[in-house]
Amino acid sequence: MAQAVLSLKKRRFLMIRFQFRSRVIAAAIATALAACSDGGLSDSTIAPPPDSASSTVKVTAAQMNDSDMSNILYQVKPGSTIILPAGKFKFDGPLTMNTDGITITGQGNGSDPSKDTILSFAGASSKNGFQAFNVAGITLKNFAVEDAVGNGVFVSASSNVTMDGLRAEWTNDPVQTSQMAYGLYPVNCKGVIVKNSKIVGTRDAGVYVGQSENIRVQNNEAYLNVAGVEIENSDNAIVENNNVHDNTGGILVFSLPGTSYVIKKGANTKVRNNHIHSNNTPVAENATGYVTAVPPGTAVMVLAADNTEILNNIIDDHKTTSILAVSFQATGIAYNDPKYEPYVHSVYAHDNTISKSGYAPGGAFADPKQLKPIVDGLFAQLKSFSQPEQLAYAIWDGIVDTDPAMGSGTASDGSGGVLKPGFAICVKGNTLDTPFFDGLLSYESMDLNLLGLLSGSASAPNFPFPARMNCTLSLPAIPDMPVF
Repeated sequence: MAQAVLSLKKRRFLMIRFQFRSRVIAAAIATALAACSDGGLSDSTIAPPPDSASSTVKVTAAQMNDSDMSNILYQVKPGSTIILPAGKFKFDGPLTMNTDGITITGQGNGSDPSKDTILSFAGASSKNGFQAFNVAGITLKNFAVEDAVGNGVFVSASSNVTMDGLRAEWTNDPVQTSQMAYGLYPVNCKGVIVKNSKIVGTRDAGVYVGQSENIRVQNNEAYLNVAGVEIENSDNAIVENNNVHDNTGGILVFSLPGTSYVIKKGANTKVRNNHIHSNNTPVAENATGYVTAVPPGTAVMVLAADNTEILNNIIDDHKTTSILAVSFQATGIAYNDPKYEPYVHSVYAHDNTISKSGYAPGGAFADPKQLKPIVDGLFAQLKSFSQPEQLAYAIWDGIVDTDPAMGSGTASDGSGGVLKPGFAICVKGNTLDTPFFDGLLSYESMDLNLLGLLSGSASAPNFPFPARMNCTLSLPAIPDMPVF
């Protein structure tokens, strides 16, 4: 009896084993047929299934090519983590993600293929490096994108976006040859973190966050871009603890015209605790668009945006000025957007440490047909009193909103008048390295009265101690972090 029971158990075991093997064989045949329909079967063309316990896909070096990576990104399950190997891998087109909740992480963002993950798009036939569209949650970590025409890392119409420890770089003479418009480029997103990354050599902005809300840009290094960091037509942004240097302009806060823009008026940006230095690089040869209006040698520029606070930054060595606040009229560029509000409101720059600024102005300030005669006259006056020949460390174009709720601009173009409390351009309480004579001379701020100067109704800038800028503001609170 016992022997019969054992024999029965053995038969059942063999049957279970056979059924298991049959399922494995059937699955293998199905996989092979699917691969054959794509033109062949090899180990590198089959995307590895996520580990059932950790939902992790470990990509091999052999799979780091256009075809295999496209398959992996297409097949991956929501919530998975994709781990990229070390090495330098060449791609001919963008890597595209459309799945929610994905984390993609490499081994490092440096330039050593033996330990870092480098995605090269040099000579690629189509634009962009990595791109993602319409995803709810994406984290990109610890890899580099080099020489992507278009954008290095582009995420659009998404939420809960984190870029952490990335590098986007145009590696060969970027000022003269760069075709990378933006390095790290989240646009039309809600909840954005860009941190611990390096962005080098774009022909527009290194970090560009546009038409987005709830943003934090922190602990990044950006250099040899036209703009190091740009916040454009966005709400609730904190830009902090970044090292921004050797760009044309350091940090830009812009609100631009665009009939299709989701956010018409950018507002609520805090620029704090950054080291912004030596942003004197000429505009890139291939630069186009509004960014070309940035005067080389500008640390922080606010264009037509609202509620911008600039505080506790170390700002050093800028040929034109350290802080520039302007309305869109100052660019001289025409626009056709009836809902666009071109005036800058509510800028408060305080408690910054500023040095070596305004000594060789560029852009419109160096153009004989624009502001150079004004600059030359000012410098001559300062020289006659044996004072440093330089522009003020903060400059406002002096254009005042004609809406009576916000200002009292006395002409249709906004010249004259004052901005009402709460909407003013205030610069106060900064530490400077220039002489200060109470009531006589301060290089802290200058009310340019641009339209008055250009029309001939004003003979000189209101410098020093401009009454319209001698104020303080209480600005709306900004969430410390995006709400994920």
